[in-house]
Amino acid sequence: MADQQPCPQQHEVDQGMARERQENGRPNGRNSIGNDEVREGDATTLKMPADGGENTEKAEKVGVTPQKEPSMLKKAWAKLGITPPLLMMMLKGSIAPAIGVAFYQADSVARTFATLGYLVPIISILSISIMPRAKFFQTLILNVLGVCIGSAIGLLGIWSGIEARKHATPPGSTALYNSSQSAVCAIWLFANIYISNCMRAKFPALQIPVIMYSIFTNISFTYGPNFASMKQGEVLIKQILIAFLTAFALSTGVNLFVFPFTSRTVVLKEFEGYLGVVRGALKAQVAYIESLESSDMFSSSASGDQAAANADATKQQGKKKKSKHRANEQPNRTETPESKALKGAVAALKGLHGKIYGDLPFAKREVVWGKLQPEDLGQIFILFRGILVPLIGMSTITDIFERVAERRGWTDDPDTQSVKGESFERSSDTDKDKEKELWNVIMKTLHKPFAAATAVMDEGLEHAGLALELIKAPKKAKRDDVESKGTGSKPGDPAFGKYLDEKLKELYDSRGQTLKAWAREKGFPEDYFDTSKEPSPGHHLIPDELERSRDQQQLYLILYMEFLLHSIGQAVLDLVKFADKKVEDGCMKKNRLIFPSFRRLRKWVMSIGKEDTSLDNESPDSLESGGRNIFLGAGFNPKKDPEHLPPQTAWQHFGNGIRVIPRFLGSPESAFGFRAACATLTIGIVAYLKDTALFFVKNRLVWAMIIIAIGMTPSAGRSMFGLMGRMVGTALSMVISIVIWYIVDKKTPGVIVMLWFFIFLEMYFFLKFPRFLPIWLVCMVTQVLIVGYELQVVKIGIVASERTGQPWYPIYKLAPYRLACVAGGSFVSFIWTIFPYPISDRSWLRRDLGSTLYLLANYHAVVHSTIKARIHDVEGDMELKTSPGRRLEKVRFKIFGKLLMLLPSLQEHAEFEKWEPTIGGKFPRATYENIILRATNIMNYLSLIIYATKSLSNERGSGCPTTIPANRQTWIKELSSLMRRVGPTSHSVTSVLSMLSASVKQGSALPPYIQHPEPFNLTKRLEALNSGILDARHVEELGYSAYAVMQVASSLVSDDLERLVDDVRDLVGETDFSFMVNDSNSSVDSTGSETGDIKGKRD
Repeated sequence: MADQQPCPQQHEVDQGMARERQENGRPNGRNSIGNDEVREGDATTLKMPADGGENTEKAEKVGVTPQKEPSMLKKAWAKLGITPPLLMMMLKGSIAPAIGVAFYQADSVARTFATLGYLVPIISILSISIMPRAKFFQTLILNVLGVCIGSAIGLLGIWSGIEARKHATPPGSTALYNSSQSAVCAIWLFANIYISNCMRAKFPALQIPVIMYSIFTNISFTYGPNFASMKQGEVLIKQILIAFLTAFALSTGVNLFVFPFTSRTVVLKEFEGYLGVVRGALKAQVAYIESLESSDMFSSSASGDQAAANADATKQQGKKKKSKHRANEQPNRTETPESKALKGAVAALKGLHGKIYGDLPFAKREVVWGKLQPEDLGQIFILFRGILVPLIGMSTITDIFERVAERRGWTDDPDTQSVKGESFERSSDTDKDKEKELWNVIMKTLHKPFAAATAVMDEGLEHAGLALELIKAPKKAKRDDVESKGTGSKPGDPAFGKYLDEKLKELYDSRGQTLKAWAREKGFPEDYFDTSKEPSPGHHLIPDELERSRDQQQLYLILYMEFLLHSIGQAVLDLVKFADKKVEDGCMKKNRLIFPSFRRLRKWVMSIGKEDTSLDNESPDSLESGGRNIFLGAGFNPKKDPEHLPPQTAWQHFGNGIRVIPRFLGSPESAFGFRAACATLTIGIVAYLKDTALFFVKNRLVWAMIIIAIGMTPSAGRSMFGLMGRMVGTALSMVISIVIWYIVDKKTPGVIVMLWFFIFLEMYFFLKFPRFLPIWLVCMVTQVLIVGYELQVVKIGIVASERTGQPWYPIYKLAPYRLACVAGGSFVSFIWTIFPYPISDRSWLRRDLGSTLYLLANYHAVVHSTIKARIHDVEGDMELKTSPGRRLEKVRFKIFGKLLMLLPSLQEHAEFEKWEPTIGGKFPRATYENIILRATNIMNYLSLIIYATKSLSNERGSGCPTTIPANRQTWIKELSSLMRRVGPTSHSVTSVLSMLSASVKQGSALPPYIQHPEPFNLTKRLEALNSGILDARHVEELGYSAYAVMQVASSLVSDDLERLVDDVRDLVGETDFSFMVNDSNSSVDSTGSETGDIKGKRD
């Protein structure tokens, strides 16, 4: 069944890397996380981790001998991440080329392919048969279409070359070389490589098909000048086409029948991993809360043990320069293992969320045998998003404490000494000790309800996984333990959803204990938060305004944490309800054949060659509503052309079509295609000159051109890294090929087995490190090329092999020739990446960072419009796709998903930047990483704000079981009415982000005196309208907690935006021509005003 296939290894790679990242910063014992990520969904791993001493203690208590320490072999096996699914994929990837080499030993096959027999296993490698079914068939369709078009174009080019030969050859001439024919073939080759690589750069789905097409055209047009008749050309094209189609058939058979798995299997396994990572993150959250019971959350310097640990980690990093560079990036920032574990888990969750976002469309459009409908997969993803956002908020708590320390002057970091804060925030070290003790008490109070809620939510996630069959049901115990059963419902029981709802309500009822503990520490009466009692006459919470502001800040942070915990619980409950609904309606009873709808298939076909233009412009700018008319903002309209008005007549529409041509020729994709064509002709020109044509054939330089087609990259950093990687990998392949040939004494069966074995081993790197896909492809192709050619010679003989003009070489000579071809092709592709001007990863990073900031501006705009619509209650019916709220939601989810995919790619560019040669000053890597960090933070906080405003709508009011319904509705309506008047968000944030985007993308200086958006100060503005609206007696209201989240998150947005402006200013500069004249008594600036402060600016 499709839903029960083994996990595809690409997911295993991502999960394994995520676990490794988490393990780097997590402690041993019960505070460690990640052990339950994809371990058959076993919920007991949360209570009994597999890597701590707790297991040993429990084993000793029951008299069981503790397990022995694993052997060195097992440790190495675990460290390499070798799992059964990985071995299956390694075997699957190595079968197709092995069959391609082996079946050439049949006489009929050898007669069919002649001297092109080794092309079949090579193309079978490039077909990548280990892809999920939907992705493979999409690539297969494009591959077949590409080689068929290539064969037609090849025949046309060969025919035109032969016609040129006929017109340029004197009668009776027997010359083999013809310059006109060579020139025509060279023009055809350049045009084909240029156009195909333009499409390759434009549409990522055409990456593999364009490589196939380039190989086809390279062989066709380099051999084209040798043909005197069309019959010779037809024979070559037919042999190449049959070889390609045979390789595709082999790959298709392997994909369908050898450990088959679908894109749905990939997504379902990712769902399983998602549940595991969420459970690990919840556990890390409790461990972090527990660590705050005694630690100093405001300290900017590490404790003795932590400092020693950091010192040891620095030693293990290797070079001092790297350690120094890392220290310069994040000065004096130390994190506890618990906070690192929490952030690592959330980072892994965001990465997995972005991957599911990319894989989900393929899973929806498959014909499969399963249970869940495509719409169900989309709904599960939406429910997962509801869990992700509050978890992201929980990971920001450590940043909030850090900001508090900076704003109150409790940090020794000189870079944060000048951080501006409110007047009430400047405090002494004595106040710091008091604040720390207070938070230690608060965290002790929070620990128990957080732990209880986490345990319940973990059971809810397990129940959802069991109901949806995402995780395997635990094996039943042989003996029923009465004590272990308990009285409550267990995950998997039909009534578990009701049980979870009741437990969450009980936990929510007890949330007042933390507030009472806080009030007790502050000296307030505990019954002050009782909504059923009126405050005593003349009683005020805090007489001192400064002290009141500080305590209000503490209260908001407590409510912030409790609201996020409650939100996670509600999101888990929604997931459980959905799972129970699928069980009740019979969806999970049996498998059925699931077909995608015609609309989905049509959308898929249209999306293959369609550019996504909604990155920057398909975002709402404003939303107005009155009566029955709905007016959409300009963000919903197509992107405007600043040089042309919208076309009105047929001629103007025709002119717009004509303008596509020059716009395409001037695009970056066209530049990449031109570079690829020039790189190909740099080697290909040897085949078209009279004196070197024979040299080209004898030394098999066509494979250097094929290496260019495989490894050509759009940036210098990637090209430099690829050059070194392909050189090292090909040298290793050369050695392995010689070993394969001689280790079995050149016996054909042994050579085939050894070739398969080494490809099997090389597939490990292919699967574990997919980022370096071109390097692994070149290595395996070179190995098959060397060994396959020698086996071909053994089969058909030396005489038949040399009929094409290529002399036979023994393998110890052939292998270095292949290495030289790969080295030459890689070097030429690198040269054309940096010539005539380099396209560096640094400029690529800057451009993508500018796009990210503009996308973030759009995200803030849609958040602003959504909040405005919710406050004015004009979202409409969310079930209707045409309602304003539904339109906003669709665009918001789309932008959020793109941000989750785009932000990690910026880190990838930053990694490849290290490989670029630095000429001149150093690259400001730290500044770029700070900008990426600030952009990520702003995205997280905006997501929290939009999430919190859900609680202000009437239908969410039922989540407050501890308050009187009438009072609750009255208070929420009154709060919403006041917020309409003050406005909880500002358009200035969108404006500043758009300005920063333009400056970064174009490299232009910022305008002077940018007005930073001030913190919204909702509290003061609301209390000015109604002094009792935010009375602390309303803290039991869920809406009050939502308001606290908005206040905290909006302040963090303003803080990060101010730092983002500073970082961008450091990067691009500022248009500021002011000056200051200073004498011994006073200073006069360029405006003529006097000042006592000396302001220095260094350009």
